Amino acid sequence: MKTSNKAKVEVQIIEMTPKDAGEVSLCGHKDPSKEGYRHKFQWIMKRMSEGLKVKMLSTPDDGLAGYIEYVPGARAWRAVNAENYMFIHCIYMQARCKGKGYGTLLIEDCVKDARKANMNGVAVVTREDTFMVGKELFLKNGFEEVEKALPDFSLLVKRCKKSAPTPSFRGQWDKKRKKFGKGLTIITSGQCPQNVKMVNDITEIARERYDMEPRIVEYRSYRQAQNAPWPYAVSGVLYDGKLVADHPISGTRFQNIMDKEIGIQVK
Repeated sequence: MKTSNKAKVEVQIIEMTPKDAGEVSLCGHKDPSKEGYRHKFQWIMKRMSEGLKVKMLSTPDDGLAGYIEYVPGARAWRAVNAENYMFIHCIYMQARCKGKGYGTLLIEDCVKDARKANMNGVAVVTREDTFMVGKELFLKNGFEEVEKALPDFSLLVKRCKKSAPTPSFRGQWDKKRKKFGKGLTIITSGQCPQNVKMVNDITEIARERYDMEPRIVEYRSYRQAQNAPWPYAVSGVLYDGKLVADHPISGTRFQNIMDKEIGIQVK
């Protein structure tokens, strides 16, 4: 691991290297024997050649407390236009470590890398739903909201150059969704470690409860993700061209959604 001391000597930002399999927590997933962990780690290793950086914040008291993942915006795995910006995919913080300013330190490290690369700034997609980090953390660190998308996605930007072009969502969501046609489609990728369980659970329920064979679409490149039919891009479910889940969901949540969609009366 590559380490760098921050403002407080005891706080370190640790950059993941290809040698770190099984030694670090990935978005809260700690067990390297689990399929979701392995899938995520393999995805990270492939993306490092595209400029992806994964960094953890560590302290003597809290251990590995937080996690940030970012990449040059031209290769972002979100449905955005963010050329010459650094793009944050996600920030994860251990519950016990929230409120200690660690998130700010991770963001500052990302901004520092963007400046070092002479980029226009840093961009991120947030939402009100608790699945993703809320925009408050970014707003207090100098980001501004530049665009919104339904149901509650926000595109935030921190500029390093005042005259730089503004990133944007790719849009045309309805048109892109219709391309998936009738039936059940699960969209997945290695970017989120929760996707493996989601795909397995939904596939089983779809077959047993609804006699459906889902179409599984795995995005294997940032180009596919950038052309997804909603901002988060890397994990979701469509039914008859309608986006019924815009992030990883449980089998129970899927069943509740589908019962309503196809009119099953639950007694």
